[in-house]
Amino acid sequence: MPIFKVTEEQIIEEEEEGPWKNLSNDLLALILKRFTNKSDLCRFRSICKSWRSFATPIQSHLLFPLILPPLHPNSRSFALSPTLLYIFSPKFTLHNDNDNDHNNNFWLSKVADTGNNKWALLNPLTKHKIYFFSSVVFKHGINLLGFRNQEVGRSYRLQLISGFGGKEEDAFDFEEFSSSISLRKVVVRIEERISVLGLLGYGEIALWNSGDEKWKIIMETGKKEKKNDFDDAICYDGKFYAVDRTGRMVMINPTAMEELVEVISPMNECNGQYTYLVESNFRLYMVNKIVNPRPTNYYDDDEDEWVVDKTSVGKPLGFKVFVLNNKEMSWEKVKSVENKVFFVSRDATWSVYPEDLGWSKGNCIYFEGLTGYDDEADLSFGLNAGVYSLEDDAIVIFDPPVNHWTRIFWPNPRWFVQKEEYPECEMQD
Repeated sequence: MPIFKVTEEQIIEEEEEGPWKNLSNDLLALILKRFTNKSDLCRFRSICKSWRSFATPIQSHLLFPLILPPLHPNSRSFALSPTLLYIFSPKFTLHNDNDNDHNNNFWLSKVADTGNNKWALLNPLTKHKIYFFSSVVFKHGINLLGFRNQEVGRSYRLQLISGFGGKEEDAFDFEEFSSSISLRKVVVRIEERISVLGLLGYGEIALWNSGDEKWKIIMETGKKEKKNDFDDAICYDGKFYAVDRTGRMVMINPTAMEELVEVISPMNECNGQYTYLVESNFRLYMVNKIVNPRPTNYYDDDEDEWVVDKTSVGKPLGFKVFVLNNKEMSWEKVKSVENKVFFVSRDATWSVYPEDLGWSKGNCIYFEGLTGYDDEADLSFGLNAGVYSLEDDAIVIFDPPVNHWTRIFWPNPRWFVQKEEYPECEMQD
């Protein structure tokens, strides 16, 4: 039986009591103009009957999915859509005497638009779909608007358009393919002119502005070679920034000369193998992850031979965290992230308040692990994924994959779905 049940009459009564139903049409029109994707519009239409009526039919001004030109002359065009990061919770607080876990009422998931008013649920630290295992298939979908949902971040999902019509519905996922054809990180700047920055392959930067017929490979001022090795990119304070593993940061202003300008030089103290940029409380942070770069060799006395331990590759050895000094344009090392909880992966970075997860304190960093390109959903978040605590400088690896730290995103809470399995769900409008 479901843990809770809310009747349609209760929902309507709750909607009609809200003061928001009396907003003027002029204000509602201003709100609608700021939406760029269908999920925002669906949430708008779910507020109350008057808002739903005002937003009918579905607005045609939505920016996404955005059709982008191919990277190379012989490749296909892209369809770009946002992937939203939500914290879900039941509309009514649940109490279970048999479950003392403090994350019981909070669940973190990525929600990706797959077309036809359906959204796929994705692992927050990977790009894999989440499946709910059971013998019964969920046939009617789940209304994501039936839960409290708080958007805490977003990344962008790319698809290759397979048909000749150049339509988004002809698109298919390509993220399991070779990185030589993919943009491994995409950042979007939405102002008077839409700009899209992508990290190619091992860190080359490509830029597209609305109205351009093709992508432009961005070169560093005074540099003849095209090769760059940037780990991460972000849109911060209206500009694009990219950083490499030495802490060197460049700025790309899409409205200026469209060139890379170094704003922070490499640092000796930044010596990790992966670097991430995180915006939190209007400040820019850099997380430098130090990992074991090669397999560990050891002698097995029982087998009387040397063994190569490939699982040690990517094992986290330490973290360093820096914050940007905007006046000096320099990185300053810190031992606190202002009690926030950071999440870092090659796909997206974001931060949340610990209270949003039902916690009393944060000051920690969730980090991704090494993942393969197999067909199975990676429920373990990759090899050597885990949490780093800045308070005691400790690293906890997700082993086993389901433990105290992973409860916020796996397994799915009982109040969300019971005894069902589904790859996609509905966000009814």
